[in-house]
Amino acid sequence: MVTIIDAGTGNLRSLSNALSALGLESRVLQEPPREDEACLVLPGVGAFGHAVRALDERGWRSYLTRAAAAGSRIVGICLGLQLLFERSEESPGAVGLGFIRGTVRRLDASAAKVPHIGWSRLRPTGDEPVPPWAYFVHSYAVRPEEEGVVTAWADHPEPFPAVVRRGSLVGVQFHPEKSQQPGIAYLKTLLGGEG
Repeated sequence: MVTIIDAGTGNLRSLSNALSALGLESRVLQEPPREDEACLVLPGVGAFGHAVRALDERGWRSYLTRAAAAGSRIVGICLGLQLLFERSEESPGAVGLGFIRGTVRRLDASAAKVPHIGWSRLRPTGDEPVPPWAYFVHSYAVRPEEEGVVTAWADHPEPFPAVVRRGSLVGVQFHPEKSQQPGIAYLKTLLGGEG
């Protein structure tokens, strides 16, 4: 069972449909379940500060902290990836989950149109089988302060982390559920299934 966290940031229907197409059972929850979950997905499109408040108000912060410490698989998609970090320029004063040290910074609007909407090539840093291309919709990107957590990069035109992984935590800046068949297959891999 895949638990999709509803932090009031949208992007739930397309993700649920993609999981269904993969034959994976899922449920969307606004509040944490009583039981421990092996696989949690934190999706999102929207503002960092709004999402942080929703996580706090709905009781997800403490639940996710316990789940991360217990080694549960937590997958962040788009804004969900950004929420795994400590802070964001988008919402000064808002405190992220802090599972990975670093900041979320606005893309350079002097070099390319922001938001970045469309397809970009992924450049893996190692052997992780990421899709060759992925679909992005974002104005901000993570800047990790930890070595070795970025497993794939993309460009707009400056390089930014497209996939970040540390232990059972993984985050993708793109939308695998909107990245055609390679992205959907990769989503299954992210959730612990076969690619």
